[in-house]
Amino acid sequence: MQTARVIGHATATLKHPSLNGWKLVVLQPLDINNEPDEFPQLAIDPLGARQGDHVFFTSDTKYIQQVTGHQDSPIRFSVQGILDEQPEPMKKRRK
Repeated sequence: MQTARVIGHATATLKHPSLNGWKLVVLQPLDINNEPDEFPQLAIDPLGARQGDHVFFTSDTKYIQQVTGHQDSPIRFSVQGILDEQPEPMKKRRK
């Protein structure tokens, strides 16, 4: 699992059948210091996270296949929880 910030929502008029009825969010993965890490990712969101929320997400494809009911779902990520508080950055170690 990894933490991320919700930076937007996605809508699609044409999408894979496994995504029908799912809210899609755009996540910005964060590193240990809450800085952007990697490229933004698209995820299904069964919890209703809002823009700006800090969440944790997973790339567990077995879970996604189970909840969507499709073995060939193209989505890779799923929101698993909404963090109550924004995580504090780790302090840099002194040399």
